[in-house]
Amino acid sequence: MRKLWQDIQTHQRAAVLFLVYWLACTVVALSVWFDTTQGAVLLATSPLIAGALVGWWRSSERIRGGMLAGVLSGGLTGLAMDVFEVITWIQHGRVRNFQMDEALGFLILFLVVGALLGLAGAALAIILDRFHGHGRSARST
Repeated sequence: MRKLWQDIQTHQRAAVLFLVYWLACTVVALSVWFDTTQGAVLLATSPLIAGALVGWWRSSERIRGGMLAGVLSGGLTGLAMDVFEVITWIQHGRVRNFQMDEALGFLILFLVVGALLGLAGAALAIILDRFHGHGRSARST
């Protein structure tokens, strides 16, 4: 976790851009496409991008760092969805039969999917890094 915080401090612009992207995706998915495939895809891009960014930034522990970033991104998305569901439930009464075990299940699902997407993002960053030589052409390495 300490290394992830150091990565964020080192690459502040990219971290802020990712935070803005995550917030925009979460708000759009929750308010417009809550129960559609487009909303699910939009929510799934955040852990993938977080894993890819951490996999690209680090020189060691890329896979674990990417998975951690994916878990954090997926967990925050799951928490945002749960908070949205609770607020909707409070505002409208029992429009939908809100169950706390469903909320916990979705949170766990987002954590697991976040870890897998973070792993995929970090692996993609490693493959691209080796292919491109991390900013240099592949022939000069």
